[in-house]
Amino acid sequence: MDPRLKFEYYENNKWENYYIRQAKDIITNVWETKYKNTNTTDADQSSDNLEDEFLLHLYKKKKFEGKDELKSYLKEPTVSLKTNVLLWWKVNFIINYIYFLIL
Repeated sequence: MDPRLKFEYYENNKWENYYIRQAKDIITNVWETKYKNTNTTDADQSSDNLEDEFLLHLYKKKKFEGKDELKSYLKEPTVSLKTNVLLWWKVNFIINYIYFLIL
């Protein structure tokens, strides 16, 4: 999802609230069914597959509890239309990855 627009595109183009809600529901459903990690035992089950203890440690640390990345992303304000989107995603991935490792 473009961080310059998010759902503002729909609002700025005067979409009816019903359709905006539908778009949000579809995105949320795709996030929850395809991308969101809901299996809290992944790190424990995969410990046999990861020989490197450091990687296992990082993997376990990356798992954060009660934090929904999509909701957090949607709550953040949109960025300037002049923003380089690919660079923004690269930087924000690194920042968020390090942040969640610290948690």
